[in-house]
Amino acid sequence: MRSAALPYLFSVKRCMINLYILLANPLLNPLLSLKYLSKYLFSAILAVILMSIGVANMAIAPAWAAPYAVRVFDGDNITLVDRGIKTKVHLACIDAPELLQDEGQHARKVLDNILKDEEIYIRVFNKDKFGRYNAEVLAGGQNANKVMVSLGLAHYDRLQEKDCQGYAELELKAQSEHLGIWVKGTDIVSPSQFRRDNKLLGVGY
Repeated sequence: MRSAALPYLFSVKRCMINLYILLANPLLNPLLSLKYLSKYLFSAILAVILMSIGVANMAIAPAWAAPYAVRVFDGDNITLVDRGIKTKVHLACIDAPELLQDEGQHARKVLDNILKDEEIYIRVFNKDKFGRYNAEVLAGGQNANKVMVSLGLAHYDRLQEKDCQGYAELELKAQSEHLGIWVKGTDIVSPSQFRRDNKLLGVGY
C-alpha cells in the first residue's frame, strides 16, 4: 500500500529539481524556448508554495520517491532495479546477521517477504565507501529497517545514531522478548565482529 504522502513528496521533488535548474542556470540556453522557461518558472513557484504550506516537511520524506523493483541479497542489503539500472542500497541504522550466521538466511527471507510485491521507496542518508546508498526503505506503509529490528533480525547500528530515531527502543524490546537473534540472550557475536573474524570486509552483491 502506498503512503498518501508520497505522491505529494514526489511532486515537491520534481518541482525542486526544476527550481535548481532555474537558479543554477540564470541565463539558461539562448536557444531555450519560452515554453520550457515558463515550465521551470512555474515549477519553481509551485515548489515555494508547497514548502510554505509544509508539504515538504511531512514525517515521511524519501530522498528518492519512486517505485522500484527489488532484489534482496541479505537481511540489510538490497539492489533496486529501474529500467535496467541497478542501485545498491544498505538499510541504514541496522546491521543484520551475515548469511553464514545463525538467523542470517532467515533474516534475508523475512526482508524479501516484507518487500515482495510492494512499491519500494527510500529515504537516503548518505553513500558509503562501497558505493551503496544508506537509506531507510519504505514498503507497504512500513519502515522495513525498523521492522527487521523489531523482529530481532537485525542489530541497531549505533554508528549512524544521529540519523536514526526509535531504533534503540525497538532493539531493547526485541531483546526483552527474546526474538530472533536474541532468543538465547544478548551475549552473541555481532555481524561486525563476525565480518572481522572471517575477513568479510567487502560487499559481495
